[in-house]
Amino acid sequence: MKKLATIDLPSTNANAFEVLARCQTAAKKAGAERARIQTFLEDAVQGDYEHLLRVVKTHFEISSAQT
Repeated sequence: MKKLATIDLPSTNANAFEVLARCQTAAKKAGAERARIQTFLEDAVQGDYEHLLRVVKTHFEISSAQT
């Protein structure tokens, strides 16, 4: 599956809302389909913070500067 966009994640634990906002903004700027963004968001909020990060890594390319 093609990644939605490339994002930078903060090196410290950001709260879930900040992570979701960064992902949503990056996906919109990259021209991702609204339905794919919505699917990502629905999946991302179905668990705890660790689940959120796993889903983000599945749907987004993480900038090498932050890994």
